[in-house]
Amino acid sequence: MTERRQPPGRSPLALRLIHAAIFLAISAGVMTACFPEWPHGVRALRHPYHVGTPPQALLLLGFLLGATGALLLLGSLTRGRSAPLAVSWLILGGAGAAVLGTAASAPPERPSELAVNTRLIQLGQRLQLAMVSRLQERGEVPVAREPWQQALEQVAPEESPIRTRAFRQVPPQVSRVETPEARPQPLVPGMLLLFVSPDGASFELRLVGLADGLPQVLVDETGAPVVLRGLYNPDLPKPGPGP
Repeated sequence: MTERRQPPGRSPLALRLIHAAIFLAISAGVMTACFPEWPHGVRALRHPYHVGTPPQALLLLGFLLGATGALLLLGSLTRGRSAPLAVSWLILGGAGAAVLGTAASAPPERPSELAVNTRLIQLGQRLQLAMVSRLQERGEVPVAREPWQQALEQVAPEESPIRTRAFRQVPPQVSRVETPEARPQPLVPGMLLLFVSPDGASFELRLVGLADGLPQVLVDETGAPVVLRGLYNPDLPKPGPGP
Protein backbone atom coordinates (compact mmCIF):
# COMPACT_ATOMS: atom_id res chain seq x y z
CA MET A 1 0.00 0.00 0.00
CA THR A 2 1.20 3.48 -0.75
CA GLU A 3 1.03 6.18 1.94
CA ARG A 4 -1.33 9.08 1.20
CA ARG A 5 0.43 12.38 1.36
CA GLN A 6 -0.92 15.90 1.76
CA PRO A 7 -0.82 17.97 -1.43
CA PRO A 8 1.98 20.53 -1.56
CA GLY A 9 1.18 23.65 0.54
CA ARG A 10 -1.43 21.82 2.62
CA SER A 11 -0.98 20.61 6.20
CA PRO A 12 -3.44 18.44 8.16
CA LEU A 13 -6.77 20.12 8.81
CA ALA A 14 -6.50 19.81 12.59
CA LEU A 15 -3.11 21.51 12.56
CA ARG A 16 -4.40 24.31 10.35
CA LEU A 17 -7.35 24.90 12.67
CA ILE A 18 -5.17 24.98 15.77
CA HIS A 19 -2.76 27.40 14.10
CA ALA A 20 -5.63 29.61 12.91
CA ALA A 21 -7.29 29.65 16.33
CA ILE A 22 -4.09 30.72 18.10
CA PHE A 23 -3.07 33.41 15.66
CA LEU A 24 -6.58 34.77 15.12
CA ALA A 25 -6.90 35.14 18.90
CA ILE A 26 -3.61 37.06 18.97
CA SER A 27 -4.77 39.23 16.08
CA ALA A 28 -8.11 39.95 17.78
CA GLY A 29 -6.34 41.08 20.93
CA VAL A 30 -4.02 43.33 18.94
CA MET A 31 -6.85 44.95 16.99
CA THR A 32 -8.93 45.46 20.14
CA ALA A 33 -6.04 47.22 21.88
CA CYS A 34 -5.13 49.38 18.88
CA PHE A 35 -8.51 50.17 17.35
CA PRO A 36 -9.34 53.33 19.43
CA GLU A 37 -6.49 55.16 17.68
CA TRP A 38 -8.21 54.89 14.30
CA PRO A 39 -11.58 56.60 14.98
CA HIS A 40 -9.76 59.34 16.89
CA GLY A 41 -7.42 59.92 13.93
CA VAL A 42 -10.31 59.95 11.46
CA ARG A 43 -12.28 62.46 13.54
CA ALA A 44 -9.18 64.65 13.88
CA LEU A 45 -8.65 64.76 10.12
CA ARG A 46 -12.30 65.57 9.40
CA HIS A 47 -12.38 68.82 11.43
CA PRO A 48 -10.15 71.91 11.64
CA TYR A 49 -9.66 71.35 15.38
CA HIS A 50 -10.00 68.48 17.80
CA VAL A 51 -9.11 67.60 21.38
CA GLY A 52 -6.81 64.94 22.74
CA THR A 53 -3.35 63.57 22.14
CA PRO A 54 -2.40 62.43 18.61
CA PRO A 55 -2.89 58.79 17.60
CA GLN A 56 0.11 56.65 18.50
CA ALA A 57 1.98 55.48 15.40
CA LEU A 58 2.96 52.10 16.85
CA LEU A 59 -0.65 51.30 17.73
CA LEU A 60 -1.81 52.29 14.25
CA LEU A 61 0.88 50.04 12.78
CA GLY A 62 -0.04 47.21 15.14
CA PHE A 63 -3.67 47.33 14.03
CA LEU A 64 -2.70 47.28 10.35
CA LEU A 65 -0.33 44.34 10.78
CA GLY A 66 -2.79 42.38 12.90
CA ALA A 67 -5.72 43.00 10.57
CA THR A 68 -3.70 42.18 7.44
CA GLY A 69 -2.37 38.99 8.97
CA ALA A 70 -5.84 37.91 10.06
CA LEU A 71 -7.31 38.45 6.59
CA LEU A 72 -4.52 36.50 4.92
CA LEU A 73 -4.84 33.70 7.47
CA LEU A 74 -8.60 33.44 6.93
CA GLY A 75 -8.07 33.48 3.17
CA SER A 76 -5.66 30.56 3.37
CA LEU A 77 -7.98 28.68 5.71
CA THR A 78 -11.00 29.01 3.40
CA ARG A 79 -8.92 27.79 0.45
CA GLY A 80 -7.86 24.75 2.45
CA ARG A 81 -4.20 25.67 2.31
CA SER A 82 -1.57 26.32 4.95
CA ALA A 83 -0.92 29.99 5.63
CA PRO A 84 2.55 31.22 4.63
CA LEU A 85 4.99 31.70 7.47
CA ALA A 86 5.00 35.43 6.72
CA VAL A 87 1.36 35.67 7.86
CA SER A 88 2.31 34.48 11.34
CA TRP A 89 5.14 36.98 11.45
CA LEU A 90 2.75 39.77 10.44
CA ILE A 91 0.46 38.99 13.36
CA LEU A 92 3.36 38.65 15.78
CA GLY A 93 4.77 41.93 14.48
CA GLY A 94 1.43 43.58 15.15
CA ALA A 95 1.44 42.21 18.69
CA GLY A 96 4.96 43.53 19.22
CA ALA A 97 4.00 46.98 17.93
CA ALA A 98 0.95 47.02 20.21
CA VAL A 99 3.02 46.09 23.26
CA LEU A 100 5.74 48.63 22.49
CA GLY A 101 3.22 51.36 21.70
CA THR A 102 1.35 50.77 24.95
CA ALA A 103 4.48 50.59 27.09
CA ALA A 104 6.42 53.43 25.48
CA SER A 105 3.90 56.21 26.07
CA ALA A 106 1.50 57.49 28.68
CA PRO A 107 -2.19 56.63 28.31
CA PRO A 108 -3.73 58.93 25.70
CA GLU A 109 -5.81 61.86 26.90
CA ARG A 110 -9.09 62.02 24.99
CA PRO A 111 -11.38 64.49 26.79
CA SER A 112 -14.70 65.51 25.31
CA GLU A 113 -15.27 68.96 23.83
CA LEU A 114 -17.57 69.70 26.78
CA ALA A 115 -14.78 68.87 29.23
CA VAL A 116 -12.32 71.07 27.33
CA ASN A 117 -14.81 73.95 27.22
CA THR A 118 -15.31 73.59 30.97
CA ARG A 119 -11.53 73.75 31.48
CA LEU A 120 -11.43 76.89 29.36
CA ILE A 121 -14.06 78.55 31.55
CA GLN A 122 -12.06 77.61 34.64
CA LEU A 123 -8.92 79.06 33.05
CA GLY A 124 -10.80 82.27 32.26
CA GLN A 125 -11.97 82.46 35.87
CA ARG A 126 -8.40 82.18 37.13
CA LEU A 127 -7.34 85.01 34.84
CA GLN A 128 -10.39 87.02 35.90
CA LEU A 129 -9.55 86.55 39.57
CA ALA A 130 -5.93 87.62 39.07
CA MET A 131 -6.94 90.75 37.17
CA VAL A 132 -9.76 91.70 39.54
CA SER A 133 -7.21 91.62 42.35
CA ARG A 134 -4.94 93.86 40.31
CA LEU A 135 -7.89 96.11 39.49
CA GLN A 136 -8.79 96.62 43.14
CA GLU A 137 -5.16 97.16 44.09
CA ARG A 138 -4.31 99.72 41.40
CA GLY A 139 -7.68 101.04 40.28
CA GLU A 140 -7.09 99.92 36.72
CA VAL A 141 -5.93 97.03 34.57
CA PRO A 142 -3.67 97.18 31.51
CA VAL A 143 -5.36 98.20 28.29
CA ALA A 144 -2.69 96.57 26.12
CA ARG A 145 -2.87 92.86 25.28
CA GLU A 146 0.65 91.81 26.29
CA PRO A 147 0.27 92.02 30.11
CA TRP A 148 -2.92 89.99 29.84
CA GLN A 149 -1.18 87.33 27.77
CA GLN A 150 1.62 87.15 30.31
CA ALA A 151 -0.90 86.79 33.14
CA LEU A 152 -2.70 84.06 31.17
CA GLU A 153 0.51 82.10 30.66
CA GLN A 154 1.12 82.18 34.40
CA VAL A 155 -2.21 80.51 35.21
CA ALA A 156 -2.57 78.29 32.12
CA PRO A 157 -1.52 74.61 32.16
CA GLU A 158 1.62 73.69 30.24
CA GLU A 159 -0.17 71.38 27.79
CA SER A 160 -3.18 72.42 25.72
CA PRO A 161 -5.63 69.62 24.80
CA ILE A 162 -6.73 71.49 21.67
CA ARG A 163 -4.97 70.58 18.42
CA THR A 164 -5.20 71.39 14.75
CA ARG A 165 -5.89 68.90 11.97
CA ALA A 166 -2.10 68.56 11.69
CA PHE A 167 -1.98 67.65 15.43
CA ARG A 168 -0.24 70.89 16.45
CA GLN A 169 -1.18 72.19 19.88
CA VAL A 170 -3.27 75.36 20.08
CA PRO A 171 -2.28 77.23 23.27
CA PRO A 172 -4.75 79.64 24.91
CA GLN A 173 -4.30 83.24 23.89
CA VAL A 174 -5.73 86.65 24.68
CA SER A 175 -7.22 88.55 21.76
CA ARG A 176 -8.13 92.17 22.44
CA VAL A 177 -11.33 93.50 20.84
CA GLU A 178 -12.52 97.07 20.46
CA THR A 179 -16.14 96.35 21.42
CA PRO A 180 -17.67 93.56 23.53
CA GLU A 181 -19.55 92.21 20.50
CA ALA A 182 -16.54 92.17 18.15
CA ARG A 183 -15.35 88.80 16.89
CA PRO A 184 -11.86 88.63 15.35
CA GLN A 185 -11.43 86.51 12.26
CA PRO A 186 -10.51 83.80 12.19
CA LEU A 187 -11.74 82.59 15.55
CA VAL A 188 -9.40 80.08 17.16
CA PRO A 189 -10.42 77.77 20.01
CA GLY A 190 -8.71 78.75 23.24
CA MET A 191 -9.06 82.45 22.54
CA LEU A 192 -10.05 84.74 25.41
CA LEU A 193 -11.68 87.79 23.81
CA LEU A 194 -10.74 90.78 25.95
CA PHE A 195 -12.54 94.10 26.09
CA VAL A 196 -11.08 96.73 28.42
CA SER A 197 -12.68 100.11 29.00
CA PRO A 198 -10.49 103.04 27.87
CA ASP A 199 -9.77 104.04 31.48
CA GLY A 200 -8.89 100.46 32.47
CA ALA A 201 -11.52 100.47 35.23
CA SER A 202 -13.48 97.50 33.88
CA PHE A 203 -13.03 94.54 31.58
CA GLU A 204 -14.93 91.66 30.01
CA LEU A 205 -13.71 88.26 28.87
CA ARG A 206 -15.51 86.01 26.38
CA LEU A 207 -14.23 82.54 25.67
CA VAL A 208 -13.88 80.68 22.37
CA GLY A 209 -14.34 76.94 22.77
CA LEU A 210 -15.16 74.05 20.44
CA ALA A 211 -18.40 72.69 19.00
CA ASP A 212 -18.16 69.76 16.56
CA GLY A 213 -14.57 70.63 15.75
CA LEU A 214 -15.30 74.29 15.01
CA PRO A 215 -14.46 77.36 17.15
CA GLN A 216 -17.45 78.89 18.90
CA VAL A 217 -17.93 81.59 21.53
CA LEU A 218 -19.16 79.74 24.62
CA VAL A 219 -22.74 80.40 25.66
CA ASP A 220 -24.79 79.58 28.74
CA GLU A 221 -28.04 77.62 28.94
CA THR A 222 -29.99 80.63 27.69
CA GLY A 223 -27.82 81.02 24.59
CA ALA A 224 -26.14 84.19 25.85
CA PRO A 225 -22.33 84.42 25.69
CA VAL A 226 -20.46 83.46 28.85
CA VAL A 227 -18.95 86.74 30.10
CA LEU A 228 -16.38 87.09 32.88
CA ARG A 229 -16.32 90.66 34.16
CA GLY A 230 -14.22 92.85 36.37
CA LEU A 231 -15.15 96.31 37.66
CA TYR A 232 -13.20 98.56 39.99
CA ASN A 233 -15.09 99.17 43.22
CA PRO A 234 -13.52 101.95 45.33
CA ASP A 235 -15.67 100.95 48.31
CA LEU A 236 -13.92 97.60 48.67
CA PRO A 237 -10.70 97.42 50.72
CA LYS A 238 -7.55 97.03 48.70
CA PRO A 239 -5.90 93.60 48.84
CA GLY A 240 -3.27 93.37 51.53
CA PRO A 241 0.34 92.41 50.84
CA GLY A 242 1.00 88.72 50.37
CA PRO A 243 2.80 86.64 53.00
